[in-house]
Amino acid sequence: MMYPDLLAAGIGTGGRQLRAKGVRSGYPASLQTRGNSISLSRPERPACLYSQTPVVKRPSPIFALFPGRQALIRLLLAALLAGYFSDVAKADIFRIIDDDREAAQIRVDLIRQARAEILLELFRASNDQMALSYMALLRDAARRGVRVRFLIDGVFNQLSQPMQAYLIQEGVEIREYHPLRLTKPRWMTRRLHDKVLAIDRQQMLVGGRNLENPWFGIAAKSYVKKAYVDRDAYVQGAAVEQVHAYFMRLWNSAEIRATGLGPYDSQFSRARCDPGWSEQLYESCEETRQRALAGIERAGAVLDQHWARLKQGDFVHLNPGTDWAHGHTDVGEVRFWHDPVARKGQAPGTFQAFLDYVEAARHSVLIESPYVILSTNSLAVFRRMLGRGVKIRILSNSLAATQNFYAQAGYERRKAAWVQLGLELWEYKGPKMLHAKSVVIDDEIAIVGNFNLDPRSEFLNTELAVVTHDPKIAIQLRTSIEAHLNNAWRIDSDGMPVGEHERFPGSSKGRITKLRFYKLFAPLIEKQL
Repeated sequence: MMYPDLLAAGIGTGGRQLRAKGVRSGYPASLQTRGNSISLSRPERPACLYSQTPVVKRPSPIFALFPGRQALIRLLLAALLAGYFSDVAKADIFRIIDDDREAAQIRVDLIRQARAEILLELFRASNDQMALSYMALLRDAARRGVRVRFLIDGVFNQLSQPMQAYLIQEGVEIREYHPLRLTKPRWMTRRLHDKVLAIDRQQMLVGGRNLENPWFGIAAKSYVKKAYVDRDAYVQGAAVEQVHAYFMRLWNSAEIRATGLGPYDSQFSRARCDPGWSEQLYESCEETRQRALAGIERAGAVLDQHWARLKQGDFVHLNPGTDWAHGHTDVGEVRFWHDPVARKGQAPGTFQAFLDYVEAARHSVLIESPYVILSTNSLAVFRRMLGRGVKIRILSNSLAATQNFYAQAGYERRKAAWVQLGLELWEYKGPKMLHAKSVVIDDEIAIVGNFNLDPRSEFLNTELAVVTHDPKIAIQLRTSIEAHLNNAWRIDSDGMPVGEHERFPGSSKGRITKLRFYKLFAPLIEKQL
């Protein structure tokens, strides 16, 4: 079948039931669907990839009463039903969010607008200003009676234990994906890279941003010294229901564990120490318990401070009245891609969907990814595309812009060969680091997600994306990426930036030396990059 988990989201079927005929699954048939037939623009594909399940249609009794008037009756019924069900059958909205302040504000507004449910998935979070401000917002939502579920990667969850214990005490449910376990060695390399905020099954954000300072243009007091250039997609419509279904399957799966709180866990911090124990054991128990309770209390005070700052409205404001769909027209169906909930690779997922979509391109593909390390699979797809005359432009980070030296080392080893193959490579100059992950196909299809063009996204990490077949949005996304291309070097066939006399312009000798050191190890861990 075509993407078992994605079929539920209506991807590639246009609402019709399609049956695979034993060929490679996952081809985006919606790209070729016209009326009741399916055609393929690529000659190497079989002429009939899917067949429609035959359906016997019986005429409605109302048409028998008025022979020859079926079209008129259908039109009148459609108008009548539209009047009755206009609130139910709302069109999908797809809005690109580039600006840092706008990205921060929309998250505030969506959380404040929530009435029943907040689902939040993150790759990482720490104890910096932005993360704690959003934790204060989640606490406020839980206090309003909203059910808040927060899922985060078990390795990159840098929120303190007392902070998490306090949030759980306040009603925020927190779970971790693949925390380190000696009994689960496979979990060590497979991370949760999803980043999504879904509200009341009605609206959501999907993109590259975590909830920390660098993702909102703030480099101060961060674990990195650079701010990031990133992008989200705001979506309103039926796709949000599919996000909810995926989230809940993952939330309740065997891949998830309760977050580890250590001595701050309520079963320890609120347990009574037995006076019948030895004096030393009793005193140690009481000291640990009191320390935990004090730490949880301090965490609450910290969130009180961040809530007070939010109310001051310096960077964002707490007015939740903004309608982020206002002024944005229907884009038709928005498709939601995600990886299998169980072990990645057991079924096609986000990256395979991406490859199938770009391979169906007719004339151009524009890709923006912070890391570019092409697998054998990806390279084979690009070779076939180039052989058909499809132009492929890829924008990634230069050494001057990146913070990921391992990924840059893997990219640096191969980039000249890729240009010689026919790829058009560009490197973002900085000073910020490019972190947006987006694709434009034929100026007709826009894809915004959190997957990178590397083996880790292809084979290891969980990844998400949203897709719209809307030329207006596609051109808007292309314009956004081209703004970054205006601050980028094009790479020549020798791996040098065009028009430059240095291989790494804008980079210090220290960064160049560091890159060369990492290049020694990159071949050993290339599949992990």
